[in-house]
Amino acid sequence: MQSVKALRRWLVIVALLRLLAVFLGYFNHTKFQTNLFDNSPREVTELCGRVFAIWTLLTCALCCICARNPCVPSIYGATFFSFVAALCFFLLELFVYQTVSWKSALQPLIVAGVSTLWMGAGWNYYTTLSLDPDSSIVSEPETESAKRD
Repeated sequence: MQSVKALRRWLVIVALLRLLAVFLGYFNHTKFQTNLFDNSPREVTELCGRVFAIWTLLTCALCCICARNPCVPSIYGATFFSFVAALCFFLLELFVYQTVSWKSALQPLIVAGVSTLWMGAGWNYYTTLSLDPDSSIVSEPETESAKRD
């Protein structure tokens, strides 16, 4: 199914982007000061960079797990929630705490927003598909009439 392949590819791309943020958080927190939290760079410490990195690493892992099998509702739901959390985080930082500018928040907001909309709209579709674990082939769920035959 094309839509499942597209979602899987999207999740892998997002995971790779998140890995970059993990690297920066652990090894170059000053990039967060200048490129992300550009309105309040003094608030970004080495500890803040590491905490952001470990949180991002967890969401990266969720993306990879969901890309492997997007049809499991608990995995799909946890991944979906990670995008909702990221979207809320950046919206709060932009509008309430004002630690990020529009320029620096735009990319994370687009990724989190598109992912939230896509996964939210596709919840019933993706979580009712079945995935053959041996071949990674997605198939439609059986209907009641097919089960009786």
